[in-house]
This record gives sequence, structure tokens and C-alpha cells, in this order.
Amino acid sequence: MLRPRVRLRAVVLSPVLVFLLGTSATRGEMLVDHSCTDLDEVPGSAITQAVADLHIAYNHTSHGSQLIDGMGALESFPDFGDTYAWSEDGSAGLDLDDYGIPCDVGDLSQGDSIDSHGVTPWVTCTRDFLNLPANAHINVVMWSWCSINGHDAQLYVENMEILVTEYPNVHFVFMTGHAQGQGEDMTPDSVHYNNELIREHARTHGRILFDFADIEAFDPAGAYFWNLDMYDNLDYDSGNWAVEWISTNPGSELEQLTTGNGVDGYGGLSSCAHSALPSDATLNCILKGRAAWWMFAELAGWRPGLVFGDGFETGDLSDWSASSM
Repeated sequence: MLRPRVRLRAVVLSPVLVFLLGTSATRGEMLVDHSCTDLDEVPGSAITQAVADLHIAYNHTSHGSQLIDGMGALESFPDFGDTYAWSEDGSAGLDLDDYGIPCDVGDLSQGDSIDSHGVTPWVTCTRDFLNLPANAHINVVMWSWCSINGHDAQLYVENMEILVTEYPNVHFVFMTGHAQGQGEDMTPDSVHYNNELIREHARTHGRILFDFADIEAFDPAGAYFWNLDMYDNLDYDSGNWAVEWISTNPGSELEQLTTGNGVDGYGGLSSCAHSALPSDATLNCILKGRAAWWMFAELAGWRPGLVFGDGFETGDLSDWSASSM
């Protein structure tokens, strides 16, 4: 069973402790899942800090592009202005180099093997990329899965740990894999088995996990569908949860981001790989784009429950406090 995200009641933190929470050595697990898609909870200063601090390289194939499509919708939505702007060279907004790491394998699924260097080929490609002086500024690396079914998740986490050890100043984002109608089947190397293995590894080793599967598994109201033979376009055994949620929430921000209804100068999101039909299923990408920005804010030092004063950008922590969510 997918576990819910546990939110601890926030407490007042000293400036020293707040600083330590943002360091790689003391962070502990960072779980980004279905509970991390409401950007109203993220202060604007945290988004600003992410844009200022992060330099991201992201490699993926079609399923991984769902984050990018969702981020594109946020960037284009008129009400948001340039808050969620991003570019591949950092010239405008967040610096996110999409397909940034040159490699013969496009994603983790294609790279599930050992190369002549004794590691997975995506580890070799990442090393070659990070070792170039021109890429010394990169501090976040993301690789996503296509199908995780039938692959070796243990090999994946072991090879991620190689990169974590060799590049301590880089945040490496672990990911789970998308739904394929298998539900909670725990057959070894199946989708749910592999996802659970990755979750447990992130939990016990204190890693950053973008839980791709968990974001698909719940609608925005918190209803759970993963165990209902759900697929990557959010179809399940009795319907499609995105269509159902959109139909009952007209005029909501999520509905407008998905469909564009009632928004001048914005036509909704029509492109969402593997989740464009039915058309309301593009909500899948919207939620993943939102979760990506939540993660970027956390990577830049924000934590749910912390309220930042004017010192966020300056480094003056005297105005930082905490409040319960």
C-alpha cells in the first residue's frame, strides 16, 4: 500500500538548526509525492530562491516529459506571470537543462545494464557530464524511468548511491515508475515491487525521492486508485479519475490549468505524453509539474511549516520562524 506523507507539526527553530536542515549531510529523506502538489503552500520567496540557487540537468524519455509539460503549463498560465518561468540555460527563470546529459541511453529503463566501467551506462554518462569544468555549476541531477516493469530496481539504487558518494555537492533525485495496470502486485521486478523497493531505500538512506507513481495514484481530493488496475493515463477499472475530478470541480485552478476554460490567453494543456486521452487526463502532467516546483523549493532550503521573513534571499535568518500547517 502506498503510504501517506506524514507532516510533522512545525516547531520554532533556531537559525543554526534551520541552516542545518538545508545541508545535504543532515537533510534526511525528502519525499515529494501526491501531497506536494498544492503550490499555494509554497511561499513565493521559496520559488525565488529555487530559481536563484538551482542548476538542474534532467534526462528522460516520453514518460519523464510529463514533468516538463506540466511545468510548461504553469509557465504559460496568465495568473502566474513569470513565477514559474524556466529555460535550458538559465537565461530566464529556473535553470533546467532538459535532456542535458549526453548519453546513448535515454532513460533509466534503457540503461538497466552494466557497462565496461562496471556501472550502469547512465552513471558513466553522468560522471562524464559532471566532470566537465563547464558543468561545475550543476547541483541537481534527475533521471526518470520509462517502464519500470521487469527492471532491476536494486541495481538502480546501488548505482544511484555511487553517484551520491562521488558527488556530495550534487542533489541526485530518485524516482519511481509509472502505473501499468498491475495494482499492488508484489511479484519481484514488477512495477509496485520496484517502486516499493525504491521508496524503502530512500526512506532508510535519507534520499530525495520524486514519487512519480504516488502522484498518479491519488486524485487531488486524496482518493486512492493505484489498486484499481490503474494505468498511466489515469484510467482505472471503473473510469478515469482525472475526468471524474475535473467534472466535479469546474472553475478550480486545477481545472483551468488542465482545460483552459474561462482563462483568456490560455488554451489548457493538450500535450501530456501517455496521458493526453481522454483530454482531461492531462491533469496528470499538471500535478507532476506542480510537484516538481515543490521539490525545487525544498531543494533550495524551504521546508513545509517554515515561514520565511525578508532574510530568505539575504541569508539573514533572524526573521525565520515556524508555524503549524
